[in-house]
Amino acid sequence: MTGRLRGLVVIALVLAGLFVIVLIVRPAHPLANPGSSSSALNGLPFSYSYTCCTGSLLNTVYHPGDIIAVHWIRSTGTPTRVRAASITLSTGLSGPYRTVTLLKTDSVGAHPQLGGTNVSAVPIRVMDTTIASPVSILRIPADAEAGYYNLTTSVGTKNLTVGGAGILRVALPVK
Repeated sequence: MTGRLRGLVVIALVLAGLFVIVLIVRPAHPLANPGSSSSALNGLPFSYSYTCCTGSLLNTVYHPGDIIAVHWIRSTGTPTRVRAASITLSTGLSGPYRTVTLLKTDSVGAHPQLGGTNVSAVPIRVMDTTIASPVSILRIPADAEAGYYNLTTSVGTKNLTVGGAGILRVALPVK
């Protein structure tokens, strides 16, 4: 083996050794372990927030007895030094309303007029530094009437609650 070839082999072995050391010593990426809340940046946990929902949830015609799965959408914030906070995710359904206009006028203001059918999902509590994919479950009662229903959602922390709403349509099954 010539001196030059021997030198290249030594360099290759040193680089391979350094590569193995880096793999052993470096922290794992936070998304490699689903339960991890650590960040590769400065070792700080990420802060997560949640919103609701996909358009397909609102563009579906439902029937009495159907189950509605509200998939909360997680957004990744920035690494934070702030202590973890609890987030409460809530959803409800109220109706029926004969028209979308009646739903909108009756559902706003300090004292909204709820429909005759009101359903709430069990509130979900998550920490803002934990990776989660929560799903709220609403069951439309079997005796629900046809019409438009107000789907309400809220994301609450200790100091702030933000809400939203969407309109669902419930139709009686075709006989």
